[in-house]
Amino acid sequence: MVHKELARMNLKHAEYVTAVVEAGSLTAAARMLHISQPSLSQTVKAVENDLGAALFDRSGNRLTLTPAGRKYIEGVRELLTLEKNLRGEIAELADGHRATLRIGISASRSVSLLPHILPEFMERWPLVGVELKESPSVHLEELLEKGGCDIAFITTRFKQNELEYLLVENEQIVLMAAAGTELARRLPPGTEIELDEARDERFVTLTSGHSVRAIQDHLCSRLSLNPRVLVEVPGMDAAKLIAAACGAVMICPYGFIRGDPRVESRVCCYPLRCHGFERHFYFCYPRRLRPTAAMRDLYGLARGACRDHAMPPCE
Repeated sequence: MVHKELARMNLKHAEYVTAVVEAGSLTAAARMLHISQPSLSQTVKAVENDLGAALFDRSGNRLTLTPAGRKYIEGVRELLTLEKNLRGEIAELADGHRATLRIGISASRSVSLLPHILPEFMERWPLVGVELKESPSVHLEELLEKGGCDIAFITTRFKQNELEYLLVENEQIVLMAAAGTELARRLPPGTEIELDEARDERFVTLTSGHSVRAIQDHLCSRLSLNPRVLVEVPGMDAAKLIAAACGAVMICPYGFIRGDPRVESRVCCYPLRCHGFERHFYFCYPRRLRPTAAMRDLYGLARGACRDHAMPPCE
């Protein structure tokens, strides 16, 4: 329950103070809000005077919240969410359903998923604007929790936190081999294999910290495999193009290959025995946020687009 004193607060001032917390400084927050730094500083001071307590400890190089500040932020975030939910519900009752939906997503997933779902979504919801917030999956949960986006498509594991996780798909992990590799000449596509079937191939790998790299490292350790690494690449999209062009192999979710004309006809794919390692792809939003009809529709479109992201078994 929001404290009764919060009901009297200026919501714009609450947004400004929250922006200072998220940005880490008055200067960065003012830039983000497109207002002057002195004006923002005066607003924060006015809020503190009204509350009779300092919200920030200004003794160090970086602003930090005082105990009163932490309590204030906890309350105003709840209040701002209530206002957002109320506006969303009223907008759905009004003609037009005009709104803006901020979507958090990784760069590679933007390429593989959004072209397949956004055209239909925008046709169904012509007055709902879409704002993309691209970030690595490892940062998207934090972005959601801080209010930086409304929903996010995240490859992660289910967690007990303040987010709701709706499963889009359990991804099938394959070894993608360029058509000219010895592996592609030896085995028909669709054959389930252990990673050491590619012991003599050159690997394009993703950089450390990527969930696919974690699967690769786990399998290599299990099989005592020391892969011949051609190059390490930070992004999935570039990695698969390099592997296809350079006659190499790489570990990749099949959904990132299927339907991509740049690589699909140039490679062979082999489902990997991952020995307990899995990748789960979720549609996430804060639990305190009531999903709108447009959000629910976007989730349905994503599930539909990912439904056939599995290789047919080898005959």
